[in-house]
Amino acid sequence: MPKKKPVRGVKGNYVGVYFSPGRGADEIVTGFIDRCTETIIAAVYSFTHDPIRDALIRAHQRGVKIRVLMDNLQAKSKYAEDETLAAAGIPVRVDTVSAAMHHKFMVGDGKAVLTGSFNWTKNAVEKNAENFVIVRLKYIIEPFEREFERIWEENVAGEVIRPADPS
Repeated sequence: MPKKKPVRGVKGNYVGVYFSPGRGADEIVTGFIDRCTETIIAAVYSFTHDPIRDALIRAHQRGVKIRVLMDNLQAKSKYAEDETLAAAGIPVRVDTVSAAMHHKFMVGDGKAVLTGSFNWTKNAVEKNAENFVIVRLKYIIEPFEREFERIWEENVAGEVIRPADPS
């Protein structure tokens, strides 16, 4: 499928709207991550997309404090990125409390939230009709931060352990 330009349903300083497939949605997500300088919190149902994983690892390597929540069942996939992120030193927890942690959101630097139906998968980028918005309004961002903290604290038992250094 030929690559299309990202489609924004709303253009402005406070909200951007994006769609897939084939519209560069993953580039918008990686660009969001690449612009973060302090913190990233992300709750993602299905996460198997290598370029998004790589962007998170780059951010971690430049000192951005990152935490990632994933769905327990989805994290069991051999393609899931939970163990790779943990091996890179990024704190990851899987939700062992709810039936499905179906959230798909990320807050960057406490200044913007990216949320919608978009899973962080190759299928979401190339095949599925999915969407997300980026909102830069504090009164919208704050409930996402609270929800992340609630799930994070509920799931201490779901921590993905960083493998021991073989050296």
